[in-house]
Amino acid sequence: MLLSTAVLAVLAFAAILAQAEKVTAAANTRLDEIVVTAKRRSDPVADEKMKEQVEEALHSDAFFYDGHVTVTAKDGVATLRGIVFDDWDLRRAMRIARKIPGVRRVVNDLEISQGGD
Repeated sequence: MLLSTAVLAVLAFAAILAQAEKVTAAANTRLDEIVVTAKRRSDPVADEKMKEQVEEALHSDAFFYDGHVTVTAKDGVATLRGIVFDDWDLRRAMRIARKIPGVRRVVNDLEISQGGD
């Protein structure tokens, strides 16, 4: 009786392992069937519109001087380049750009000018 119980336990364990292998194989097969067919294309019209909106927002802000800042946009990423005069201006420019619809990320390429020579 004890031997037959042990044999049944081994057979049940083997059946569980076989079932687990089938499930794993099925999962691996499903993953292998996924094929990426296209890359997301940049929309130059949307990028240009977003760029103009960021520039307008920077220009419209009464407390931010945008005379030395340029904006580029691609795929929802707005890049700010140029010179600002202190850390507050840098933070303000980043905050303004983030608020524009369609901007997913803002890249800071601004330099802080300390004045003088």
